[in-house]
Amino acid sequence: MGIIEAEHLDKYYPPPRKGTFGFIDLIKDLRKPRETLPALVDVNFEVKEGEIFGLLGPNGAGKTTFCKIMNALVIPTSGHIYIDDYESVKDHEKITRKMVTIFGGEREMWGLFSWRVTIERNLKYIAELWKVPPHLIKKRIDYAMEILDLEEKRKEWYQKLSAGMKQKVHLALAFIVQPKIIVLDEPTIRLDVPSKRRVHNAIKKELCRNLGSTILLTTHDMSEAEKMCDRVAILNTKIEFIDRPENIKELSKEYEILELKLKYLNSKTKKDLEPFTIRTEETYKNGIYKLKIFFEDKEKNLPEILGVLKSSKIEDIKIRTPSLEDAFIYMINRGKKDV
Repeated sequence: MGIIEAEHLDKYYPPPRKGTFGFIDLIKDLRKPRETLPALVDVNFEVKEGEIFGLLGPNGAGKTTFCKIMNALVIPTSGHIYIDDYESVKDHEKITRKMVTIFGGEREMWGLFSWRVTIERNLKYIAELWKVPPHLIKKRIDYAMEILDLEEKRKEWYQKLSAGMKQKVHLALAFIVQPKIIVLDEPTIRLDVPSKRRVHNAIKKELCRNLGSTILLTTHDMSEAEKMCDRVAILNTKIEFIDRPENIKELSKEYEILELKLKYLNSKTKKDLEPFTIRTEETYKNGIYKLKIFFEDKEKNLPEILGVLKSSKIEDIKIRTPSLEDAFIYMINRGKKDV
């Protein structure tokens, strides 16, 4: 049994109501109820103790809804999430000391941090709130400051921090409490590239490997999932697939990807490409067309494709294998076709 388990989890929301106070749609609903909107449909998976498990999906896929059900902030329509053998809603008080959740989209973490108080004082308050032993509080604050590169901001008021810096302070909560389970919902959403790299290292090396926490990470950043996660689940309201990132990439190797820069590209050329391609993606900038072609059977179709593009004046060309992002798009598109 995993440390986190979702069993036949469903969440449906009522459709939004229009009109003053929603009265128009309320009257319509009394006559004939409208269809509810699915956020999660029959979601089943488990997270093993000590792993970093990625919940990967586009915006609106249900990732944040899942995290909120874990924290009893949203009640599921049916099904359950079990956290360390406790049911997430019914037994939530028993879970609170074992788990910390950090929502990247929640700018102020529900008022947990005081605006006109320094970072250090805020983190000390959090440590006391979670009943961290007094003799460990300073040591853990210093540890968080060092790992997340916050030392220079130690005496800074929280309200003066940038959005990215606040995001790192929120993550420091996990280093102070050091819980058994950490839920990170889009933890690097406001970070620049250097800060993102530092946070990735902090999560993987320090929180997971050194402190032994189990981490559920939600993201729509494919490269982040590939670097960080032991396993990933592709979620698009329902679970499309669960496996190691490298194995999910293999699923999209049914095709090749050809990337070109062209001087010319007209509608006839695009039409002539159709028999030899799965799909194409096109952009135009500074007088150059960038064309990405997805195709099968390299030996048969590549010469045909290049023959069609001969008059388009190819300026650059490369063939590559699919990335995790390509696999993700492939799985999402396949799921839409199956519906």
